[in-house]
Amino acid sequence: MPVDFPAGWILLLLLTGVIVGLLVTVFGGGGGFFYVPLLTLVFQVPTQYAVATSLASIIPTAALGSAGHYRQGNLDIPLGLVFGFGGIIGALAGAVASGMIPPAILGKLFGIFMIVMSVPMLFSARKRTDAGTETAAASRPLTPGRAVEGAGFGIVSGAMAGLIGVSGTPPVIAGLYIMGLPALRVVGTSLFVLLFNAVAGLTGHLMIGQVHWELALFLAMGAATGAYL
Repeated sequence: MPVDFPAGWILLLLLTGVIVGLLVTVFGGGGGFFYVPLLTLVFQVPTQYAVATSLASIIPTAALGSAGHYRQGNLDIPLGLVFGFGGIIGALAGAVASGMIPPAILGKLFGIFMIVMSVPMLFSARKRTDAGTETAAASRPLTPGRAVEGAGFGIVSGAMAGLIGVSGTPPVIAGLYIMGLPALRVVGTSLFVLLFNAVAGLTGHLMIGQVHWELALFLAMGAATGAYL
């Protein structure tokens, strides 16, 4: 789908990607909360295409961010895989549902989501601040019951990613705190989970041809740079 925009706005896409990639890698998240409004309001991209493009832009941020946190020991891989596999199911289902919803209604759903999710996002930020001095708190063993609970959080998160193009951060962060992870491991593990969401959600949208690769490329380049920094 072609979208005409001034060449100078390429710099805006790159700078936006850098800023978002830097912030979400430090605090957790994928950046879709910012990408979708930018694409729909500034570039006038239809909501379904903005959703898919956002997911494509999230992938390098989540990949580089989770790799960096893994090197620092801030990633719980077993728990992340449980959340991630749940996210795959939810993201594919959300992507299919997105293709069935009119753009105007999908845009309104995103607006409602932003309002509703502002409360748990603020709670998570406060939780990270309160837990900032934690050092060696380890998560409890991954029992079958905890695995089912984690997969449930992952499904909800993935559905949000596939349907409206956000990374699905709030359910993941809330679930990881409930599972007993300390703040730094929550951030690292959440990025790992969001990588599953973004790849699965993008795959679903590719099946129905809803992605703008030019916009995704510039956002992803900036986001990858920010995530690395």
